[in-house]
Amino acid sequence: GQFAADKSKWEMKDVAIHLILGVAIRAESAQFGVSQVNEGINVMDFFSTHVYTELQETDMKVRPMLKATSIKFVSIFRNQFSKEQFCGLLPLLIAHLGSPDVVVHTYAASAIEKMLTSKVDGPNNTKVPKVSGADLKPFLGNLFNALFAIVDNLDLNENEYVMKCIMRSLSVAKDDLLDVVSIVLEKLTSALGVVAKNPKNPQYNHFLFESIAVLIRSVCSKDSAHTSAFEHFLFPPFQTILQMDVVEFTPYVFQLLAQILEFRPEGAGLGGGYTSLFPPLLTPTLWERKSNVPALSRLIVAYLGKGAQDLV
Repeated sequence: GQFAADKSKWEMKDVAIHLILGVAIRAESAQFGVSQVNEGINVMDFFSTHVYTELQETDMKVRPMLKATSIKFVSIFRNQFSKEQFCGLLPLLIAHLGSPDVVVHTYAASAIEKMLTSKVDGPNNTKVPKVSGADLKPFLGNLFNALFAIVDNLDLNENEYVMKCIMRSLSVAKDDLLDVVSIVLEKLTSALGVVAKNPKNPQYNHFLFESIAVLIRSVCSKDSAHTSAFEHFLFPPFQTILQMDVVEFTPYVFQLLAQILEFRPEGAGLGGGYTSLFPPLLTPTLWERKSNVPALSRLIVAYLGKGAQDLV
């Protein structure tokens, strides 16, 4: 009530939302969200009356901490929202990715990622994703533009929540990525070039490589001709990583090289890039690092499967 009368008293509303978070939850886990709520509290009614209006505020410089708390509310109670409600909320969460406040755009990325992992009861006692690729498709362009605007901003620290959201979005949208593959691959390659110079956030790096792997699998499994685009974009940073011997990254690089080669069209051979890369792969020091061995072994098997005649 005090906030309704005086918008400068946003702290009062922030306290009220946290109070509801404290008394409405009966059972919760960090991974799966709230599974049981206090039946005496109408969470959705409170959301509609007090939280939703805050998310509709378009000025990202206004009450950033209250925005963050409102997004936190959505994330925590993600299981209580229907698919239709989430699809209605998604444009608002995407808009908050554009906030200059790190806390706000981080909470927004985390909330979207967690929503995309939410599951509902399916047939035969199974659990199926609440949000499908078809549900996400209309939002893909704006979502990736907003996420990569954060990644591209070198004034910001590498944000693992943003990169995890990119990975999850790619995973959910796997059947609808052909329209955005070029720009997404270009952006991921650019991010890889930046982190290769100075690896400092292992989780961010992991989700970055996982994002590339998801993109390769989703696109090349539909049309193997796209392997040439991945080779064109990824070989330069991969070669840099191998030449600089970036120890944290070499297992990932070998794994992705194997993945692309496995999808290479039948009868296309190895191509110049893979042929020139093969001799260095036999360097004993590479095999002495245990972390390299599984991915290197997979890569050698891929070589033999796709171009044994080129190696003899």
